Amino acid sequence: MEGEVTIKDTTAGSPAAVGFYGLGFAASFAGLLNMGMIPDALMVIAMAIMLGGIAEVIAGLQLWRKGDTFGASAFTIFGLWWLGFSYINLAPAGLFDATMAAASNASMGYFTLLWGIIAILLTIATLKIGVKMIIVVFVVLDLTFLSLALVFFGLFPLAISGLITLITGLCSLYLANALVMDAVGIKVPF
Repeated sequence: MEGEVTIKDTTAGSPAAVGFYGLGFAASFAGLLNMGMIPDALMVIAMAIMLGGIAEVIAGLQLWRKGDTFGASAFTIFGLWWLGFSYINLAPAGLFDATMAAASNASMGYFTLLWGIIAILLTIATLKIGVKMIIVVFVVLDLTFLSLALVFFGLFPLAISGLITLITGLCSLYLANALVMDAVGIKVPF
């Protein structure tokens, strides 16, 4: 059409590795905390905000520019999940001078259950993508959300949910490294 401007992203690199690093570090530290291996939540909250939240949102927005609807949606919403989850945990301590009561276990159970359902639906889409390690990451992410929901409902041990979360993080870190290595010509199975 006359007067229409088309902008094309000509960058070759993919920000997906940064998004998977974000998920990997945040989930790994959260898993270690829930397993009782890290004695306090400060490092987990820092990783959740900076890597799980901000890095994933940035990766999602960059993938949107590249026309990757799946990657843009997954990284952006899960990055915002990490930011929201961090806020839920920080607000009772008086974040922004707005002290609030802590979220109830029932609220957190439904919160994580709904996110688990969304993760499962996105897992179905990963089957079409066909990259085995992306499928693995999403399957263990599904298990993470569902196990956390069960923990909040009092039906599952936190330490086992933490182990599942750690596995999610480690799988995501493996995928992030595989994507970077593949980009520089080192073939790693993924």
